[in-house]
Amino acid sequence: MTAGPIRQKTVVTQAMERIKDLIASGQYKTGDKFPTEHELAEQFQIGRSSIREAMKVFQHLGVLESRVPRGTYICDSANISKEALTWSILLGDNDFYDLLEFRLIMEQQGLWYILVYHKDNQEFKDKVVAKLNSEVEKMEEALKLNDYERRIEADYRFHQHIIAACRNELFNSIYRTLDNLIREEMVTADHDKEYYQTSPDRHKLLIKKIEEGNYDDTLATYRSHIHDSYKIFNNISIGEGEEA
Repeated sequence: MTAGPIRQKTVVTQAMERIKDLIASGQYKTGDKFPTEHELAEQFQIGRSSIREAMKVFQHLGVLESRVPRGTYICDSANISKEALTWSILLGDNDFYDLLEFRLIMEQQGLWYILVYHKDNQEFKDKVVAKLNSEVEKMEEALKLNDYERRIEADYRFHQHIIAACRNELFNSIYRTLDNLIREEMVTADHDKEYYQTSPDRHKLLIKKIEEGNYDDTLATYRSHIHDSYKIFNNISIGEGEEA
């Protein structure tokens, strides 16, 4: 670990590096009580306000947890991985289609849980199917009212229920993080009138495949469904770009 005072302008950034070094060195492990702001300020020879700002960042990322009045402690990795990954997605220079592909992988895993992992648990599958049918009903109601926003909301939740079948909080968090991206894809695809009008039927077909219980058939139907929306999104996006 680097010794000596911090003398450069980016004091908070360097304070974060020092704190990271303390943890990476193994000096402090999960569950350990971390030094106080006063102790770190003396050790690094910088002001407590810079230490406070640096520690706020680690607390937000789930690395450190303040437990008043006992002090600050090192968190376990579960929360850290979720926060770090979702922020990486939000702030990173990620390709649009790479992120949509990641969403596809999460849903495929959801279908695997429904049809393979829980294949002998009819009650579990029935509950998922009931939620999916409810969203399709809302799509049909929205179509009658020509309410694009409500149809998109039901579509978004339909796929959210499939991912939720994994019971993986990281997947759920990432899907919520991709909220605007996924809705943008759905809204753009809805510009295709035929796609918009037949949306409930495509979702009903997927439900039918889930009820039949064949994972490979269901996966093929799902991939076809997603491929159609991506294709329409891509064609419309390119067309709008050319017009501009």
